[in-house]
Amino acid sequence: MLTHLNVRNLAVIEAVNIELGPGLNVLTGETGAGKSIVVDALALLSGARAATELIRRGADSLTVTGIFRPQRGSVHDIMVAAGLSGDGKELLIRREISRDGPNRVFVDDEPVTLRLLAEIAPQLLRIHTQREELGLASPEFQRRLLDRSGGARGFELLSAVRDAYRTYRDLAERRDRLAGDEKSRMERLDLLRFQLGEIDGASLSAAEEDELRAERLVLRNSEAILEALGASVGSLFEDDGSAAERLATSARALDAVAEWEPRAAAWVRELEELRIRLDELSRDVGRRLGEVEADPTRLDVIEDRLALLERLFRKFGSTSAEVLACRERIAEELDELTMDDDSRQELDQKVTESLEAYRAAALELSAARSRWADALSDGVHRELSDLAMAKAEFSVALMTVARASSALSIEGEGVEFGSDGIDEVTFELAANPGEAKGPLATVASGGELSRVYLALRLAAGAAEEGAVPSLVFDEIDAGIGGAEAAALGRKLRRLATSSQVLAVTHLPQVASYGHTHLRVHKVVAGGRTRIAVEGLEAESRVEEVARMLAGKKITSLSRSHAAELLAGVD
Repeated sequence: MLTHLNVRNLAVIEAVNIELGPGLNVLTGETGAGKSIVVDALALLSGARAATELIRRGADSLTVTGIFRPQRGSVHDIMVAAGLSGDGKELLIRREISRDGPNRVFVDDEPVTLRLLAEIAPQLLRIHTQREELGLASPEFQRRLLDRSGGARGFELLSAVRDAYRTYRDLAERRDRLAGDEKSRMERLDLLRFQLGEIDGASLSAAEEDELRAERLVLRNSEAILEALGASVGSLFEDDGSAAERLATSARALDAVAEWEPRAAAWVRELEELRIRLDELSRDVGRRLGEVEADPTRLDVIEDRLALLERLFRKFGSTSAEVLACRERIAEELDELTMDDDSRQELDQKVTESLEAYRAAALELSAARSRWADALSDGVHRELSDLAMAKAEFSVALMTVARASSALSIEGEGVEFGSDGIDEVTFELAANPGEAKGPLATVASGGELSRVYLALRLAAGAAEEGAVPSLVFDEIDAGIGGAEAAALGRKLRRLATSSQVLAVTHLPQVASYGHTHLRVHKVVAGGRTRIAVEGLEAESRVEEVARMLAGKKITSLSRSHAAELLAGVD
């Protein structure tokens, strides 16, 4: 969820701070008030390319900052992989665009690349305004949404296919390694045996490099350590005027007045405890003093050992534990390459059986997808019927892609296959009667795409796989009015029960369904125009909805209609 948006020096925005809430947020304002600029700011947070032309005249840079409350999941995994913690309850993303200096991206105040932002952003925010931003053109997105419409059964069948594919792939890779020509096999055997001997010859133990580096550090600085330890023992216990001697002097002095000073006896006891602890400490330091020695021979041994480890790390892993794990993999491959003919035939049989198991799982998933496709199409038609698209035809097409060289054949023909099954999923649409259906992303306008996406999300009955992003709809109400507008408002509010939604709208019927209402307007001061964004409550919200109903001239009747609209929201 996006909780705060701060924008500085973007076009006519000088500085705005927007607080958003859960559920449905509506953004309204007169034509040309600057609503689209707020969407532009969100696009920058989504990783969109920036141009210096966006910087406000007279400013050197623009800044857009968003504070998100992410779900633990995909965002956390991406951040951890990039070396960021990702453990906070809030996530701060900032874009800085400069006229002369470099453009910068920050995640939780850590500088990151625009590429990393492009990975994180879809898990946080999805903007529905331009066709290329919808994601509906992606076969992967369409397949995922269809599978999600299958609910728990969809997850179960897809998991079975992925497990079966993983088993087949691993076995087939083992078989293929054995299927090379004899010369290549012998060369590979020689290399593996050499590598195994190199690792075994080092007699590694896990994490020994840490102990060696710690010991090397002591030996390299042994003279300074010995001098410090000796000085410490002397000042604590052995030298004239040592800490122990001063404690004893203090204790004798206090004991002499204990008859007259009521607290002196307690102090003497505390000093005795300090003396005992000081004695233990000086003994520990003294023992360490006896252990440390400047030993150039031992230092040379450690340096040679660490040099050997570093050579192994460059080849087989960054730690001794990783090298030992690599050694196990080398040994396994050696066993495979030296297996006898009976073992190879057994492996071939396992490959065949695993492919058949995959085929069965993939066909079961494909049959279920066909049923889900029909149900999803019906659900989308129902949702579109009151969104000014009642005559639109929507369908989900499933097909396989032929590939003659494929190991898997369906009805005698080789087909492409993978961890998601054998089906290529395509959403098709005919927006108007008499038109031929075509791929959704090529035949629908921007407003139609947004409405189809809304219908898909509602008909599928589940959020997208992974983190649930905040959804931004711009111009989703294009060409809609009257009862259809009220239906759109109800659907957006319904969608907002599972995902935060921000809708930019010019329709009062849609605006009335918002949980949070934001108004954009222009302010002219000092000969400069700037944009202001304010949250509306109670009377001010009635005024804005009345303006949307009646235009600039607001009457008591329009106010009454506005209040009625707001009161009638479920």
